[in-house]
Amino acid sequence: MKVTAKYALIPVIVTYMTCTLLCGNAFSENKRAAVNTVVLDAGHGGKDPGCTYGKYLEKNITLSVALKLGKLIRENYPEVKVVYTRSTDVYVDLYKRGDIANKAGADLFLSIHVDAVAGKSAHGNSSFVMGMDKTEKNLAEAMRENDVVQYEEDYSTKYEGYVPGSPESYIMFSLMQYAYQDNSMLFAEMIQRHYRTNTGLADRGARQAPYLVLWKTAMPSVLTEIGFISNDSDRQFLVSEAGQQRIVRSLFNAFSEYKSKMEGRNHVITLSDTVPESPSQSAAQEQTSAPRSQSAAETGTPVRQSDAGKKSKVEYRIQVCSSTERIPINSKRFGAYKGKVTEKRIGSRYKYYVGSFNDLDKAKAKLREVKKHVPDAFVAAFVDGKSATLAQAAAAAGK
Repeated sequence: MKVTAKYALIPVIVTYMTCTLLCGNAFSENKRAAVNTVVLDAGHGGKDPGCTYGKYLEKNITLSVALKLGKLIRENYPEVKVVYTRSTDVYVDLYKRGDIANKAGADLFLSIHVDAVAGKSAHGNSSFVMGMDKTEKNLAEAMRENDVVQYEEDYSTKYEGYVPGSPESYIMFSLMQYAYQDNSMLFAEMIQRHYRTNTGLADRGARQAPYLVLWKTAMPSVLTEIGFISNDSDRQFLVSEAGQQRIVRSLFNAFSEYKSKMEGRNHVITLSDTVPESPSQSAAQEQTSAPRSQSAAETGTPVRQSDAGKKSKVEYRIQVCSSTERIPINSKRFGAYKGKVTEKRIGSRYKYYVGSFNDLDKAKAKLREVKKHVPDAFVAAFVDGKSATLAQAAAAAGK
């Protein structure tokens, strides 16, 4: 049988891929590593609208979600640097998106997209990592998404011989991310689990597919399709403020869980089950178990002053621990703050704090000191003794 040059390279590629898979543990990224920089990539933009349906454009939806997510991460993890591949309606070449992440020294890359098909029946969300599997449908979806490179001049040179529609090109490109595939898939699976909890949309799973935007990212990377703009139900969810908030909350909770796992922390900051009007009104709670029902005080329900107009008492504390079981105040678990913490039961959890302040700036100053001993400590707010968000506390204090 005559073997053309086109296919002669495949055995070499397969051999290299097999070796990479077998030897990949030598470069395992499962060891603990800080997640200090995250790059958020809003798909498409500028001259490339992405998927469309009437007046609704993918590029606008993805940008809105990316900016909301970045805001939540900054609010709840002020030590984390958030980098956007675009923060306005501009076109960014696919290869430049990976370059932005690499130059930023990112620890995690998330590309946000909206899906579409010719019919209206397909629905739900999915997440992808760079790779090749046996599902032709995944390859077809990636090929369609990758077609945007044709907006770019001399794309064959930029993408080192990439030929649109060529499976051989994808096999070669998929090798670039194998060193990070385990952690990429871990993050993708976390995203899908939080989608199931928060969005109510169909779970299409975490899979492999050769998306060019993930091609050269030198860190764990995921492309997530948040829903189908071509499906009536999904579209209504995607373009609504409430729907976007649920998507953003899912992505934030997945990021928080991934960060905690990578850094070996015991606690995860998760957002409440209640959909707030804006991210800053979300109540960030620490928990170590699966999502649960929460009290009104924990879910961010507005804390109201009495009808008599009595001014609310606002208090800030530094939370250092949260547990389902009661911990003795003098436990060695509190380290430098052994015997110095206060305890408060909120719902089914016992929470432990250092200090008490009626001024947020003083609380933040104390937080900087506490973080030297407890890196995942944060400022917790209370209004009239009830758990509240920082925004609610500021409002109650008249600021």
